[in-house]
Amino acid sequence: MRVDTIYRFARTEETIVMRKWLVQGLTPVLCGLALLLGVISAGRVARASLHDRMAYCLAFADIDCQPPEGMSRAAFLDEVRSLTRQPAALRLLDEDLPTRLHRAFLAHPWVESVRRVAIDPPRGTASRRSLTVHIDMEYRQAVLAVASAEGEWQMVDRRGTLLPSSSPFPPSRGEKRGRPHLPILRTRVAAPAGPIGSCWGDARVVAAAKTAAFLQAHLPRLHLEGSDIEVIEGEIIFVKPGVRIVWGHAPGQEKEDEAPAQVKLRRLLDYQKEHEGLDSLEHDVRLLAYQGHFPLPPDERQNAISLSASSRSSSSTNQASTSNASRSWRSCFNGVKPLSAPFSSQ
Repeated sequence: MRVDTIYRFARTEETIVMRKWLVQGLTPVLCGLALLLGVISAGRVARASLHDRMAYCLAFADIDCQPPEGMSRAAFLDEVRSLTRQPAALRLLDEDLPTRLHRAFLAHPWVESVRRVAIDPPRGTASRRSLTVHIDMEYRQAVLAVASAEGEWQMVDRRGTLLPSSSPFPPSRGEKRGRPHLPILRTRVAAPAGPIGSCWGDARVVAAAKTAAFLQAHLPRLHLEGSDIEVIEGEIIFVKPGVRIVWGHAPGQEKEDEAPAQVKLRRLLDYQKEHEGLDSLEHDVRLLAYQGHFPLPPDERQNAISLSASSRSSSSTNQASTSNASRSWRSCFNGVKPLSAPFSSQ
């Protein structure tokens, strides 16, 4: 027998053996794949048959969630549904339902973030035939009211986002709506650049909101809940009858020689604790080099003060350049409770 014939015969035998191995190895895999496809198809058919059953449908008004403060759950859900044009009944077997609900609730102006959308059995039962939708959200909180020329208040959150006015304050004399229990920005600013739920669009509103949010937990202790805020040359000033606090720039936006927000806050809290109040004084907590607590004459017009360019050279120059209508009364007396007479600077 020729050598080439023997070689071809051996190759043929090898090919036959390999084909047998492939058939024996792939047959279980192909059978398993076919079985899996059959199960998936059967599941889809079963899901489609259950899709419109009442046990797998839920009214949008029955969604389980905690509404924003001051709103009922029914009113909140109605606003979400109207805003995003959601159907009155939800099909709980829709694969895109969690994503659709996440986007719908995130579109509401009070909602800052949606933490979780869950389709679960009702609490207290093990039945899977009656499902419910639970949505966990984080809401925006009003930290500042912006006054308008018409006597209305528009609330913003810590980022300067314009919030709905769905919870009006009780009316008071001379105002269309009552004075809110929030700091009020009195500086005339531009009208909101966008609709409710978008950023106001004015840097002064953002700076005031950021400062008010930083101080929010301490406002009751400092008795500044309903104080007025002015923004002059980028600096924040809190004003109440008999009290003026020159804060400076918003937290995180301080100048090179300006005290950080935590230092400013500590100065106010320490002074308030030691002297049992901030009354009848102007408190200048801006500069890193010193702090000042100045008596306010009863008839003094409460004007704001701002850092001048020369105030950045030295502490003595800072004190000389810090001026307003009460300059003759001013002196820096850290750690000493001021009386009616002026003190010399430390």
